[in-house]
Amino acid sequence: MSVFSRNKFTVYPNGVASFLVDINASVKTENYTVIIGTDSGSTIASLLDGFIATLPSIATGNTVTFVNMAEDGTAEFSISPAAADSITYDGSAVDNKDLINTKATSKKGDSVTLASLDGTVSWQVVAARGIWAKEA
Repeated sequence: MSVFSRNKFTVYPNGVASFLVDINASVKTENYTVIIGTDSGSTIASLLDGFIATLPSIATGNTVTFVNMAEDGTAEFSISPAAADSITYDGSAVDNKDLINTKATSKKGDSVTLASLDGTVSWQVVAARGIWAKEA
């Protein structure tokens, strides 16, 4: 007798990567500006190469998750803070510099969650999957 049962497979109709995204994710088909009152606590996803999500000025207590849903190595995904703000990642932050999931390193389902924990100083990366780089 086999240890494995036959016909006991989990099926993901849109591929296993679709399992990785919040079912309520908002899929954007063009560059998008995040709106604090509307988008806080949400997931924003895109398949577009060169996609840019622009963050609003920081207001304490907000989180937003971003997901690159394009096929591996086919799309760059950037998150751009307001000019006076920064994104703290890997121990440092610089005003008005993007956080980027580059095309060369991107994998379907790469994601980052940002939170405005400290008021007006910097968006903080509180969770990340995949390789994200700071704009030079």
